[in-house]
Amino acid sequence: MIKPIAMKPKSWVVIRSVAWVTFIEIIRDKVLYNIVLCAILLFGLAILVSQLTFIYPERVILDFGMTGMVLSCGAIAIFTGSGLLAKEFDRRTINIALSHPISRRQFVAGKFAGLVGVLAVNWVLLGALYLTLLGLLSPTWNSSFSMILFVALFLVCVESVMMASLAVLFSAFSTTSLSVIFSLGVVLIGNNISHIRLLARQSSSKQAWIFQSIAMILPNFEHFSLGVQVSYGFPVPWSLMGLGVLYSSVMIALCLILAGLVIQAREV
Repeated sequence: MIKPIAMKPKSWVVIRSVAWVTFIEIIRDKVLYNIVLCAILLFGLAILVSQLTFIYPERVILDFGMTGMVLSCGAIAIFTGSGLLAKEFDRRTINIALSHPISRRQFVAGKFAGLVGVLAVNWVLLGALYLTLLGLLSPTWNSSFSMILFVALFLVCVESVMMASLAVLFSAFSTTSLSVIFSLGVVLIGNNISHIRLLARQSSSKQAWIFQSIAMILPNFEHFSLGVQVSYGFPVPWSLMGLGVLYSSVMIALCLILAGLVIQAREV
């Protein structure tokens, strides 16, 4: 009797299954709750400091709140993403996953999608809490809820997803601790690209090309930082947000493709 040939599952079904398992694993991780708790404590500090100032307390809440959002989303992206693939290799659980009809690129895409889901949930919850506190405690709440604030919050989410893609890339070929160090280093330098370009203009010709190469190769996270524009409500062109989304999309795709190639070439 001829047995029916098993149909290979579609790529999106495989990625969705891996993403769901990854999402549940990250939600159960204690590190996630510690990071969220630190962000909530920073919100509480913003409330305390705003009560101690008599001039524009809403700006204090705005600045502290945005800092809490950036630190929380960034910490989850880096610390969780850095161990996303490295732990699979250390525990040899990747062998079990690859024994099923799933490719290594699908595995990487699914793990990343699960991390993005956690980042989205964290961003929505903290963003809702942040806006609620801002509305209740700001004396001029109608001026605090400007369009630039929502643009800045959206860019925080985009930035954290880009950080996660970098962490996943480093996790594909190094340990968890090294991935954290590499990711933090790239993010810190990426937030100071303009200073590196300034050094290139002020340096000699022999040193200028080194700084220019660093500024061109490393990801530029300054596309997502609005700074004082949020605090003072300065208008921001829509092209800036579009440029940030386009830039992050290219970098995320590049990081995932490289991570897939590394995993494909790596011995399991």
